[in-house]
Amino acid sequence: MDNDKARPRLVIDTNVFVSGLISGASSPAQILRAIQSKKVIHLVSDPIMEEYLRVLDYPRIRKFKKITDEFIADIAAYLVYQTERVELVSDIKLSPDPDDDVFLQTAVDGRATLLVTNDKTDLLLLKVVEGIPIVSAKEAVVRLEL
Repeated sequence: MDNDKARPRLVIDTNVFVSGLISGASSPAQILRAIQSKKVIHLVSDPIMEEYLRVLDYPRIRKFKKITDEFIADIAAYLVYQTERVELVSDIKLSPDPDDDVFLQTAVDGRATLLVTNDKTDLLLLKVVEGIPIVSAKEAVVRLEL
């Protein structure tokens, strides 16, 4: 358990998660590899898991050849068994896009180290939520020395 305390705890916005799955050479992909190798903990809440799976089913995402039904089933299993699920209790409403508030709530309730997003128009503008830095995927890679 001490190992978990030392590992950074990340909330990852949908755009970073999906980009990491599609593009193997990107900063988002580096973050997903760090999760896979257990260097960091991926925090999710039920609304985040639902959004990830909904977006992966979009036709423009499904056109990428590796985003198959089987792949999405594997991602669903990963989300259930290999992430840390956060029960949402806070009622944070700070984002210009109300749909993004769930990422802020998950970060606060899950005691995240970082909230990682590439959402320049909403989340990144906030810069911080209750002491938790909101950073781009590129910045997260630098901060986490990945």
